Amino acid sequence: MATTLAALEAYMVAEGLKYSVHDDYIRTSFATDLYRDQDGDSSVFIITRLDEDGEYFKLIAPNLYNYPPDGPNRAEVFRTLLGVCWRSKLIKFEYDERDGEIRAIIEFPLEDAPLTAKQFFRCLNGIVQIIDEYHAAIAAAIAGGPGSLDAAEDLSENVRRAERLYTTTGIKKRTVPVRVSDLFLEE
Repeated sequence: MATTLAALEAYMVAEGLKYSVHDDYIRTSFATDLYRDQDGDSSVFIITRLDEDGEYFKLIAPNLYNYPPDGPNRAEVFRTLLGVCWRSKLIKFEYDERDGEIRAIIEFPLEDAPLTAKQFFRCLNGIVQIIDEYHAAIAAAIAGGPGSLDAAEDLSENVRRAERLYTTTGIKKRTVPVRVSDLFLEE
């Protein structure tokens, strides 16, 4: 038996997630620490879709970035995107050469097996975390500079360290004004 949207919706309800159901997909969004969309908002939208009568699962983060098909830093942008795919192993990026849309996707066949809640949330958490972690590198490449994956990983780790420090000391995350670019913590 394949998976249904109703089953995926039940997983989301059980976790208390906010979402909306449309004809053939579920839409949700998650706050991010580093990723900013084209409007500057710190959140990523996720579409959950099933194809082939529930035998094929897709988790899509549409419109993450836009890079013109004739952009001058194409090689660096695509090198950076492929580097993220190599390091993460979970997501891949898609590029629409007609309008320049860059999206992240996780997809795989289910065939006759249902998608478990554990699998679903690993994919959901993974796509958001990977987008957030590598945003600095991708944004830098799109802006015309080098897309350093190592620097993006370091920045992301520093944000996580700051979060642990805030939690340990009882400080609420958003009460301390800190620019992410100033965050360099050492062990």
